[in-house]
Amino acid sequence: MHNTLEQRHENTDYAFAFKNLDWDAYHKYRPVYPPSMWMLWLDYHRRSGNGSFGMAHDIGSGPGTAALVLSRYFGHVAVSDAGAANLAAAKRSLQPPQQFTFHHGPGEQTADWLAAESIDFSTACMAMHYMDPDKTVRAVAVTLAPGGTLAAVTYGFRLLFPGHPRAQDLWYSACSRDTLRLMREKKLFPAAVRGLANAMTGLDFVSFPPDVYRDVRRFYVNIDQDDERPLCFVDRAELWHEAETRVTDGESREFFKDSNWGRQADAAWLRGFLASCQMGFDDTTWALPEWQELEAIVAAQPQKTIRIEWPVSMVLATKR
Repeated sequence: MHNTLEQRHENTDYAFAFKNLDWDAYHKYRPVYPPSMWMLWLDYHRRSGNGSFGMAHDIGSGPGTAALVLSRYFGHVAVSDAGAANLAAAKRSLQPPQQFTFHHGPGEQTADWLAAESIDFSTACMAMHYMDPDKTVRAVAVTLAPGGTLAAVTYGFRLLFPGHPRAQDLWYSACSRDTLRLMREKKLFPAAVRGLANAMTGLDFVSFPPDVYRDVRRFYVNIDQDDERPLCFVDRAELWHEAETRVTDGESREFFKDSNWGRQADAAWLRGFLASCQMGFDDTTWALPEWQELEAIVAAQPQKTIRIEWPVSMVLATKR
């Protein structure tokens, strides 16, 4: 018997291909990709890549959040997503329509519809963990022009609470405890669990074949270099398997702080953010003693808000 999460999907091979999703709520409870990220990416493209701003491709675009920003810098933007409803949302939001090309299909099939060496800049924003990384990275390479850039970002659900270590521990404990419950109750189908495991490595599960890509730079934002699981918010257990880390010695690893990946949050926002991952967090979660104590800490703060920051993984690579 299918569970509710499966029934909400167009295709359970793709864990965020929902039949319908409230994208306004999604944007309300998710971080805004900050200007500092785009500056870093575009500077890399100018310095390491071909520096051309002709055509970009946003993979796993959802409602077109990143594609809209790309359209400010590139002459034309290809927009693709494995979910038909996701793509329809992008079509409604991206204007003018003549600046965009839309395609319903997963990242693994990028080379099936885009011309070889036609793309200068490809992005995967909070999307790569739902794809087969090897197939996607190679398919994207076929479409990238020589010197074209592949850029990806994943932010973590293991929120940081600067100056409030107890709140940070409670967030982790509540998230871990209830995620394991959802797994035990088989509320998460296999592609969802696999995507979760991938995302909790950041982008370290993605490999870049050296015969295809050069100048691979991995960035770790608001992350302690000594933390072995900085984006992981679920305890190790037999219910799931951690994704393999595939970082190689020849790749650059850079750690830095960026307060732009942060905000003030009240208790309602914390609930909304966790629920926005669409895994099934609900009133059962909010009733946990860890969650109740966390909300009490937030309620005791001035204006009943608390500072949170995201740990973020980014990777940039240039097509040879």
